[in-house]
Amino acid sequence: MKRLIYYIFILLLSITAIILAFNSTIIPNIILYLIILFYTINLVLILLLIIRKKKIFRIIGIILSILILIISLGIGYIYYRSNNFFNKITNVEYEKSNYSVIVLKDSSYEKLEDLSNIGIYYNEIDKHYIEALDELNNKATIYNNNYDNILLLISDFINGNNQSILINENYIEIINETESKFKDNIRIIDTITISSQKEKTLEGIDITKLENFNIYISGIDTYGEISNVSRSDVNMLATINIKDNKILLTNTPRDYYVQIAGTTGTKDKLTHAGVYGINTSIKTIENLYDTKINYYVRVNFNSVIKLVDKIGGIDVYSDMEFGSGKYHVNYGWNHFDGEQALNYSRQRKIYLEGDRHRGQNQQQVIEAIIKKVTESNDINYYVSILEAIENNFQTNMDKKLINGFINLQVKNNYNWSVESIQVTGYDSANYTYSYPGQLLYVMEPDYNSLETAKNKIKEVLKNE
Repeated sequence: MKRLIYYIFILLLSITAIILAFNSTIIPNIILYLIILFYTINLVLILLLIIRKKKIFRIIGIILSILILIISLGIGYIYYRSNNFFNKITNVEYEKSNYSVIVLKDSSYEKLEDLSNIGIYYNEIDKHYIEALDELNNKATIYNNNYDNILLLISDFINGNNQSILINENYIEIINETESKFKDNIRIIDTITISSQKEKTLEGIDITKLENFNIYISGIDTYGEISNVSRSDVNMLATINIKDNKILLTNTPRDYYVQIAGTTGTKDKLTHAGVYGINTSIKTIENLYDTKINYYVRVNFNSVIKLVDKIGGIDVYSDMEFGSGKYHVNYGWNHFDGEQALNYSRQRKIYLEGDRHRGQNQQQVIEAIIKKVTESNDINYYVSILEAIENNFQTNMDKKLINGFINLQVKNNYNWSVESIQVTGYDSANYTYSYPGQLLYVMEPDYNSLETAKNKIKEVLKNE
């Protein structure tokens, strides 16, 4: 009877492990088949051994049972790790916007209650301002006054005509473009975070049919929370052709002067599209290149640092030697750790071409990461990479797609060909939708380079 109970326990443990292996979404099919074969053979052997009376057979049966237990615990651990990762990176239904009550740095006001007699001033730039004001009123009773013009609001604030304002934190950086010391001369005394549900507009693909697709890579110029609505300083379109093992990286400069999706009239910098949410950035890029974006990936500074460190660093060729703080870059090949790779990808002022050259550096870093990551066909390697960036990485890709992509790479060990291009333009100053009435630096598009990029994207997307 004891032997029967023991065997039933091992059988249930094996079935559970097989189910977890199939549901892990990251173990390749060939490995799954080997797991089933392993458990089947061992269960048959254990059954034959434990019904034998000789002690040696029972000992062998126990050893095989321990082996099953160890393998089952390993599968359970992989299931936990992969499931935990997917839950964190694919939870993209909501995005957060931060609204801060700010005063001048030398102001005597320290908390919301101090503002009850002077009020808070604001310019209703987006739909969440009223929600933020309601949240503030739940904390303290403060009257508020809406300015029709954000430039007048900021001017009166700087000149001391109003003592406190409520502002979307993204606008602090926008204002700093013309008022260079604005960020240094203010103090935040309270912040309200508003969560809003994202509109689901993107159309996925079936990876099993080897369909080609576009991924929008949005790089947030911050160490902050990845779910926060923010300007996108990196705007890269990765076009994937699976059959030809080809990746096209198309970079769009952050200051590119474009029509932001959902707006009319005055154009704006591409980076400002991020202020209105990731979907606005996606639609703007789609309109610019006349293409369909299937997925997006959001990364920040920590994403780059942790990913590069996890894969053991990357090799990048620099076309000039320079120093930047504690970092030194040699002319020629350099081996970068995470901090060095981030520093290299952020350099702009040392180059004559400024942001154009920074875009090239960023493409070099992405190319080097792709090359390093795809060198291995070890599942544990991919799981460890995903785990390393799970809190600094966000995507709308589902488990099935990521699992399918990893399966294809592990099975076929693809040697990906990566080509990098970027659209160009001309330095200019113009008015913008997000900060009307004030001339800002923008890059006027070179429409010949834009047309070339459109054709290149269409060419790589072809399924032939």
